[in-house]
Amino acid sequence: MVQYSRFMNINGSTTIVGVFGSPITHTASPAMHNAAFKALKMNWVYLAFPVEPQNLREALLGARDMGLTGINLTVPHKLLALSIMDEVGEEARRFGAVNTVLIENGKLRGFNTDGYGIAKAIKAEFNFTFKGKRVLVLGAGGAGRAIAVQCALDGATQVFVANRTPSKIDPIAKEIATTKTAFRALALNTDDIARVINDVDLLINATSVGLCEGESLGLDAKLFSPRLFVYDTVYQPAETELLRMAAAGGAKTANGLSMLLHQGAKAFEIWTKHKAPMAVMRRALNTAVYGAKT
Repeated sequence: MVQYSRFMNINGSTTIVGVFGSPITHTASPAMHNAAFKALKMNWVYLAFPVEPQNLREALLGARDMGLTGINLTVPHKLLALSIMDEVGEEARRFGAVNTVLIENGKLRGFNTDGYGIAKAIKAEFNFTFKGKRVLVLGAGGAGRAIAVQCALDGATQVFVANRTPSKIDPIAKEIATTKTAFRALALNTDDIARVINDVDLLINATSVGLCEGESLGLDAKLFSPRLFVYDTVYQPAETELLRMAAAGGAKTANGLSMLLHQGAKAFEIWTKHKAPMAVMRRALNTAVYGAKT
């Protein structure tokens, strides 16, 4: 905790929250939350913990037993965490995934702020909502399911979900079937994506592909056009290969930093019961990822 002691007086009364993930070294969440705690003069600290999926239950129960107040969950834990919770919020139940845990009165309470985060991010980046849009979501994991279902809840005309394992799309299809949004499942390959990409307004990458150097979804610039909007939930690196290819094809692009900001702000409010200092958190994220104090 040496890095935080430069601006925080960590002591026996410090409230601890954090994030579990694998990998986790890329995360910018500590910068965002610790800047918020500092701005509000709160004796809290946010830490990143590397946790493998087979250890998630023990890690969450350990966090409870050690008196932590809250945990964010990132890849690959969002789906796995659902069955570990003592209580589950409506969004987490509907999305089938947990990304925020409030530890309260000895219980693990699961929430999902990803749907809220992506809706806010799309509005901030592209100045539109999902209503009336046709959306292609790549990935059916925790983030992908939350994003796809949120699109339907917000009135998207049609949602396509592409995933390498078709069976993982089934729960999304069942949830979207309760809305008025049309749904179609696809394989996560170039051929299937090429068949529908001209029929959608927005493409969202909800896989972790692009997080590690050399990873590629295999989508060439020729698939993209100026009428398409492309959002990648990966934010580190700031420009993934997907975003480079999309921009080369003329599409409007944005990375996942804005989603991280908005879902993180919602988690902050769940834990602290304080309004999140958005401007402070945005500056901290920009500095952490881009090295720019903007």
